[in-house]
Amino acid sequence: MIVFTITNDVTDEVYVGTTKDSVEERWKQYQEAAALDHTAARLFKDIRDFGAKNFSTTEYAVAFDREDLKDLFDEAMEEHQGISLVGIKTTKPKPIKIAAPKKVAPKKTSTAKARNSHGPVTTIFAKPKISSGRTNSAVKERAIKEAISEEKAERETKKLMKASAEAQEMLEIMARLDNRGSTLKKR
Repeated sequence: MIVFTITNDVTDEVYVGTTKDSVEERWKQYQEAAALDHTAARLFKDIRDFGAKNFSTTEYAVAFDREDLKDLFDEAMEEHQGISLVGIKTTKPKPIKIAAPKKVAPKKTSTAKARNSHGPVTTIFAKPKISSGRTNSAVKERAIKEAISEEKAERETKKLMKASAEAQEMLEIMARLDNRGSTLKKR
């Protein structure tokens, strides 16, 4: 599962979303949905107004589980003061046609008349398929898990380096304060 950003290069607004596939594939879906003009979502309006060429996409982070995905999404939203893409629909529900029942042959009796059992074709809108979060490919799953573990290790390393740098900075400040205090006593 991937957290990504889409930046409007004209207005510098940043949209933050998630996908289980690839950022490029999701961006293509957003462009196609904007071209259909079936929704008034802000991203689609911006794509129509500014053109897709004025946007840039970036993979923000890869998550291993839903909890990690939520944390990374919240982090990206805060970092970029982002506009959430969660819940934005990219397709219209597809109609399902239900065929009329098959024609039943009438019984062969002298009083029976052939009856037309065909009724009107009814159109029902289907609910969109909800993703199960699986890729149906062991190779993809392994690659995603490896990328997630690498990213987690990288984030952990960055946290440790930041904490170390902050500790070193605090030691230097304390040393300067101690040094300053000892020179004041000598005056």
